[in-house]
Amino acid sequence: MNKYILINLNQSESKETRREVWREKSRWTIFGILIALLLYVNIDLWMLGRGYSYLIQRKESEISEVKQKISELRRQGKNLSKIDILSLADLEQNRILWAKNLQLIGKMMPEDMALTSIKYRRNKILIGGIAVVYEDRKDFNIVHGFIASLKRNSKLAQNFKNIKFNQGSLNTVRGQEIVEFEIEANVKVSGRNEKEKTL
Repeated sequence: MNKYILINLNQSESKETRREVWREKSRWTIFGILIALLLYVNIDLWMLGRGYSYLIQRKESEISEVKQKISELRRQGKNLSKIDILSLADLEQNRILWAKNLQLIGKMMPEDMALTSIKYRRNKILIGGIAVVYEDRKDFNIVHGFIASLKRNSKLAQNFKNIKFNQGSLNTVRGQEIVEFEIEANVKVSGRNEKEKTL
């Protein structure tokens, strides 16, 4: 009876082939990730550009509306006085964009804090909120830290002055201690408006 030794010559080829297939898949995966990243960056830039173009269009339309109103007033024989133009410019410069300021306050707020109310009263904005109390910190430290970060922000300083802690209380909700607080921020009023109020 003859005995034969069987040698599989395809084994080394199949390992090499599998390795090559794996390399090819890795290349295509990396290529796909790069394409996806490029697409994401391009779409993001396109959205940003579209937003800016929309903003430019809106401002151009506002300018054309103002020009049209001025030309209508001239046709009607009504002349704009220097006082009218200055008061309009004063109004435009000293207006407060509340949405931007509130969005900025929201971004600066720590994760373990939440706003519960916002009130406007006599040139003061009252911001109410709650914060979690931790055992290793003093009760109102998180609130005072938040107020300090609000005071340091240059953008908020343009519209608000004298940001301070107004009142606070400790409460327990579902076994968790929380601080209820109120922050008071005085709204900056232009010099002209302050003079008018004092007269």
